[in-house]
Formats: sequence, C-alpha cells, structure tokens
Amino acid sequence: MEEQKPKRPIFTPIVLILLTFSLIGNVFLYARSLQHGKDQRVEVGMTILQSGNEAKLHFDQVKSGLEDLLKHQDIPTRMAAKSLLIAAYNNSASVAAFIKEAETASGATFESPKRSAATFLEQSEKSLQTLGNHTGPLTDKERSYLKTLLAVNQACATAMASFDHDTISDTTALTIQVDKTWMESAKKINEQMNRPANVMFSDN
Repeated sequence: MEEQKPKRPIFTPIVLILLTFSLIGNVFLYARSLQHGKDQRVEVGMTILQSGNEAKLHFDQVKSGLEDLLKHQDIPTRMAAKSLLIAAYNNSASVAAFIKEAETASGATFESPKRSAATFLEQSEKSLQTLGNHTGPLTDKERSYLKTLLAVNQACATAMASFDHDTISDTTALTIQVDKTWMESAKKINEQMNRPANVMFSDN
C-alpha cells in the first residue's frame, strides 16, 4: 500500500506572498515619503535663493538710484531719475519674503521695535513718489532725507554682498539651507531698516 505524503499547509506560501507585498509596499511608501520631504526642502531653498537674489538686486538698484537722484537738480533729469528709482521697488516684496524665510529657518522672530521691513519699504516708496516734485533744486530737508535713506540702503547692500548665488538648482536649493550666513544677512538688513527714527518724508 502506497504511503500518503503529508499535505503542505496552503497558508504558508500565501503568508509569504502577503509579507513580500507588504514589504514592497512599505519600501515604496518610505521612498515616496523621502522624495516628498526632499521636494519640500528644494521648494524652500528655491524661495530663499530667489527672494535673496531679488532683495540683493533691490538694494543695489535703490542705492544707485538715490545716488543718481542726489546729483540732479533740474526737474526733467530729476523726474527721470525718480522714475528709475521707483521702478527698483518692483522687487521690494522679496526683501520681506527673504527676512521671513530667515526667521522660519532660524526659529526666531527678528525684533522690530519700530517697523517691519514691509513698513519701511512702503513708507520709503511713498516718500520718494512725493519728494522733489517741484521746480528748482532739492531742498535741504529733501537732501537730508535722501542721504539717510541712502545710508540704510548702502548698509543693506553691504549685508547682502555675501549672498552670491547666481546659479539656482536643486543642489543649491538644498545646500543654501545648511549655510547660515544668509540668515545673518537677513537679520542685518532688518536691523538697518529699523535705524531711522522716521521713514516717512515730511517737509514741515
């Protein structure tokens, strides 16, 4: 009589298959999680790079525009200089964005006892729009205001001089977050914009 072989339990290969699929699924989800985290870090880094480059450009253009405006005394050339100077404020929102990114990255809010960066930029732009709209040379008060504003922008341009990131890529977006010097630059420009006692120009 032929001896019957014991049957192998059917659940054993099923369990192995389920465990294999489960492992594959976990690896896939983990890989997606890592990629999502990397994508988020790249996005943050891109924001830092773009806002930093635009903020740097803003301060350089405003500094140059203020120097140019102080040189011109007749109304036609002064208005031309003013137009270019006001145009430089197209990048002004990037300054506040750059500071905000630095605050988030450092985990600390930069103290602003007098005004925020947005307030400084708004008030200085409004003042420049109304200042010097008259015949004849700039008044002593106007020149004094422009020189004060120039000193702030010169200091901010100096603080941003070390921010040298012309090439923007995923790699630079990730490495910028390891470098802490840009946070110091943001803190310095925030401090400079709080130095003047008053930013709104008044001829009274």
